[in-house]
Amino acid sequence: MQKRKQFTLGIITLLLLCILAGCQFGNQKKKTEKKVDYYIGVVDNNAPYYYKDVDGTEKGLYVTFLDKLSKEQSFTYMFVPMDISASEQSLSEQSVDGFIGSTVVKTGEKEVLSGSEFYTSDICVLVPKESRLLDMRSLKNKIIAAPAGAGEERFAKYLENKYKGRAITFSHVEEAIGDIEKGYSQALILDKEYYDAHMDAFKNWNCLKVSSQFQNNHKFYKVSK
Repeated sequence: MQKRKQFTLGIITLLLLCILAGCQFGNQKKKTEKKVDYYIGVVDNNAPYYYKDVDGTEKGLYVTFLDKLSKEQSFTYMFVPMDISASEQSLSEQSVDGFIGSTVVKTGEKEVLSGSEFYTSDICVLVPKESRLLDMRSLKNKIIAAPAGAGEERFAKYLENKYKGRAITFSHVEEAIGDIEKGYSQALILDKEYYDAHMDAFKNWNCLKVSSQFQNNHKFYKVSK
């Protein structure tokens, strides 16, 4: 009987120690959480606009822009990397306070403040070298892939009408490349500076055209609170 009491007392003591340790861990977590004024959504792995180097340091044009803006307007921020398709939902659910990029952002009934565009980039048409598509007229009746919600999509729609083809959208460049390699689509519309920054991935591709009519306008969107 005495042994059973000692065993029960030992269990209770152990539980109390675990609870105390949990409280201390929780307090430590709260202390180490980084508090900022704004959590900013950004498309991940999108050099030269936003990417991380081998040491995990954030780099790119968006990083430089927000670093300068935050110092001028005295606010703190943290990037929240995501894919293109998540930007609208994240803003609507207020899991982020803003978004930076060339994607056209919609948030339903919520008011979105959009500063003037701070950067403009060109758009290009890419095709695999083995496709034997040599000029823009070769796109007749072809399927053209482009990122959703950006200048590339508008350009793809224009080419769809001009060459009687079909424009489709995607969330990840890798997804579009895979479709083209399987023959599901034939051409890819991309931001020219993204293409230049990833030349190794496109060494077996040709650039048919760089558009002077359609461009990407890069903006910083912020939800009105």
